[in-house]
Amino acid sequence: MPKTDFVGARGKIADPKRLVESLQNLRVGQGLVLNAQLVCGIDHLRSAVAHAIRAFEREKNVSSTLSIETLLYASGERQISKAMEKMGIAEGAECAVIVFFDVEDIDETLRSLGLERDDSVIETSKEKVIRFGITKNEIETVPEDSLSDLVLERIAFVEIQKR
Repeated sequence: MPKTDFVGARGKIADPKRLVESLQNLRVGQGLVLNAQLVCGIDHLRSAVAHAIRAFEREKNVSSTLSIETLLYASGERQISKAMEKMGIAEGAECAVIVFFDVEDIDETLRSLGLERDDSVIETSKEKVIRFGITKNEIETVPEDSLSDLVLERIAFVEIQKR
């Protein structure tokens, strides 16, 4: 099981493709960058990684890497192209969430990417849950402190859709 770290980051992201490539080609380990405007808490990330690892263990993965499989679950989408479109970061974005797999010096890696750690961008909000695709009717069914549970349901649903 890989060592996994979840990090919020701030900094002007002028070239998202270059950032993605840099994170895929680290000297040690790998990183997955996600749109911070759609990440709904640390449990969202933990669940996505756990489902992705389980998919590989059961040989039910649809991608060849743990980072892309994690992207699928984090997005709540079954198709890689839809997952990338939904959870990818746009040119000029000023914050991101990065899932690091087996990376030792995270702070140095962030510095080399021109980013500064800010884990507050990971926190859940009602606006993020709506952006993620949860309807207002669904939101009304749970208490405010349980909004991220709706996102966790979408993550679990990806596994069912893959069958």
